Amino acid sequence: MIPFEDPTILFTNAGMNQFKDIFTGQRKVDYKRATSSQKCIRAGGKHNDLDNVGFTARHHTFFEMMGNFSFGDYFKEQAILYAWEWITKEIKLPTDKLYVSVYETDDDAFELWEKIAPELRNGRVMRFGKKDNYWSMGEFGPCGPSSEIHIDRGEKYGTGPDDVVNGDGERFVEFWNLVFMEQDQLPDGKLTDLPFCSVDTGLGLERMAAILQGVDSNYGIDLFQNLIRAVSELTSTKYGDNVTSHHVIADHIRALSFAIADGAGISNEGQGYVLRRILRRAARHGRLLGMQEPFIYKLVPVLVNEMSEAFPELNAKQSHLENVIKAEEESFGRTLDTGLELFEKAAAGANGKTIDGATVFRLYDTYGFPFDLTEILASEKGLSLDKAGFDRAMEEQKEKSRGASKMNAEAASIPTDWNAPTPSEFYRHGLTTSAKVVDKLELGPQIGIVIDRTPFYVESGGQTSDAGHIVGPDFDLRVELMIEHQGAYLHLGEFVKGGPDDIRIGEKVAAEVNAERRWDIMRNHTATHLTQAALRKVLGEHIKQSGSYVGPDRLRFDFSHHQPMTPNQILEVEKIVNGQIIAGTAVNTEADVPVDKAKEMGAMALFGEKYGDTVRVVSVTPDNDEGPFSIELCGGTHVTNTGQIGPYIITLETGIASGVRRMEAITGREAIKFMLEAKEYQREVSSIVNRQESDSLEAVRQLREQNSTLQKEIKKLKENMFAGAAPSGESRSKGAVRFVSYEFGETDRDTMSAWADKQKESAEPVFAIGYGIVGAKATVMTAASKAAVTKQAVHVGNLTKELLSRFGGRGGGKLNFAQGSVADGTDTQKLFDAAFNLLPGA
Repeated sequence: MIPFEDPTILFTNAGMNQFKDIFTGQRKVDYKRATSSQKCIRAGGKHNDLDNVGFTARHHTFFEMMGNFSFGDYFKEQAILYAWEWITKEIKLPTDKLYVSVYETDDDAFELWEKIAPELRNGRVMRFGKKDNYWSMGEFGPCGPSSEIHIDRGEKYGTGPDDVVNGDGERFVEFWNLVFMEQDQLPDGKLTDLPFCSVDTGLGLERMAAILQGVDSNYGIDLFQNLIRAVSELTSTKYGDNVTSHHVIADHIRALSFAIADGAGISNEGQGYVLRRILRRAARHGRLLGMQEPFIYKLVPVLVNEMSEAFPELNAKQSHLENVIKAEEESFGRTLDTGLELFEKAAAGANGKTIDGATVFRLYDTYGFPFDLTEILASEKGLSLDKAGFDRAMEEQKEKSRGASKMNAEAASIPTDWNAPTPSEFYRHGLTTSAKVVDKLELGPQIGIVIDRTPFYVESGGQTSDAGHIVGPDFDLRVELMIEHQGAYLHLGEFVKGGPDDIRIGEKVAAEVNAERRWDIMRNHTATHLTQAALRKVLGEHIKQSGSYVGPDRLRFDFSHHQPMTPNQILEVEKIVNGQIIAGTAVNTEADVPVDKAKEMGAMALFGEKYGDTVRVVSVTPDNDEGPFSIELCGGTHVTNTGQIGPYIITLETGIASGVRRMEAITGREAIKFMLEAKEYQREVSSIVNRQESDSLEAVRQLREQNSTLQKEIKKLKENMFAGAAPSGESRSKGAVRFVSYEFGETDRDTMSAWADKQKESAEPVFAIGYGIVGAKATVMTAASKAAVTKQAVHVGNLTKELLSRFGGRGGGKLNFAQGSVADGTDTQKLFDAAFNLLPGA
């Protein structure tokens, strides 16, 4: 469900996504028809059903889409014929209940429907505009007129104005969409014809199941019943008491589990942000059912039991799913309290009328409060929401997202009017080869060359493209970038010698890959395979690749895991990988292995890759009886023996999203450079502490302890600066509270905090504020004695937060202490007066 190779969409939202580059002609395949059942999420981007889920009978964030596809083979007539035969003969839907909609100018589809299904001639083939009957995958990509099939479920579902075909009522349900792919929407706004006409159909499994099972909504089908019962049991509520919340939670656990199982994480951007919103929406509905504690993660075993037979990845990742979802639920519990605090503040400032749209959107965007939640909270206080302002803020956010998508699409696009003359042969047996020029293409300052045979690897599966030179009789092109288009390899670069006119079609050339750079890449690629195998040994079999980068400088491996690795675990991975390297084990590559056989061999699939009927299998098998240490499907380039990798050093382990970790490592020349620099660093430290290298670490520890002791003594001396006498500065009273202010001038944080601590020790109600310049920053510290807090209701943190915001600063703290900063040049007397005025008291 994660479209790793398509930056224009957040999630796989239709069955056709995986075929997009076939529709556009960029990828050539040896088949012209396909059928599939595709896991989909529609919760972000152009196709976004998130806010409808729970309020209608048929919308979901996660669903399964069945479809049949034609790539320049059959078109409208056969597609309509196949659809009509299947729904009337195979599953035997009553023809008198069926309706069809077509695009308003698609006369061909209209006439074909009346020809193939004469039962519909009595006005049940209907024309609609672009909103209802023209489909596109996203802001960019293949598109075309569509024809939808609807069923009338009867008058019991409604007889009002919305209970019509393509209406908003529940009576008429669209269940199958036939899209006639004819055009391609480009990032520059142009609409061009596709190289051939194709068919893309999509039929929702859940909608069809609801029709065949005769239930009122998709949530009544068998796939949802156990989940809904589990929601009732966990929340100790009845389904009928809050149907909407039961539906939302049952739907959202499916979307979260399938996305995370496919390698997605929860974060504050892109896919991760959408998943965070889905989880928080479910958690909010849990609170409506009385659940204040995390509980959604407890639904994972129910979902696994229901669907893992068809989707074994759920069973394999069950513990990971539970850990990630539980951690995010706990996080939302903390965020919700902060959001409620913002709401209360906004409500207090609404003057009994309306909460502004910007605040409502901030609650939605930052704290995960859906509009309807804020609306409920507002209604409880007799307030309304600025819906128009909220919609404007939402549209601005969408425009930013569309802009980002456009930039990504433009970065990923190549000339659409250029057709590759012939596929290129990738020469794997060396780094140089002779070849023949078959085409050339000028792209601004760069030139692109297609040769019939190339030793240059084009970026795929995380491995970066090769660099090098292509040399002809009258030119030398430094190759800097590789692009695959329609099976041909386009070598892009700049001239070292000659120019575009010196490249002649049919001419013999020499192609040479930068050998040093390729060897660095091969070392890192084989080490990536060893890394994954070692991680699975150290952390468990649930480890699954979620992304990778294999370049000449380093390797990066993203993987699914719910918590940070410990230093000992990182060290253990390093030991295991280096052990495999020292063993000098052969790296075996077996080509043209049937994909089913490769899976039987235990080969792991590479993240985000597409595979045909045959694959390449790369394995590292030590001389023991334990079988392969590592075995993966991989089309990249590798060393022939693990000993060629050289040293392996992990340089980074961090989190990039909830449930997704990132590891970076270096090998070969980079690792040797790192080791030599570390050795020099150790020598310099030894010289500074005047100890042998073997004793230098202990000497550094002793210095740290001495420094810590001295710092404590300095702090104690600073505390004694204020002992026994009242500090200079202003002292005045407000009611029972004595107000003390002090301007330090140039100072340090320890001096200010020592003074503040002294004020807290007072037996009388005291509030103190100090101002000083600490490291060129205008710093404020505030404190209150226990008597001021408990007897006079002084809350230092809240008061300080409000005070600093008035003077262009920020900060906060606890009941009795706070700190922060203000804008440079702040008038300290005005600052102190404002603090005095904010104090409670007569």
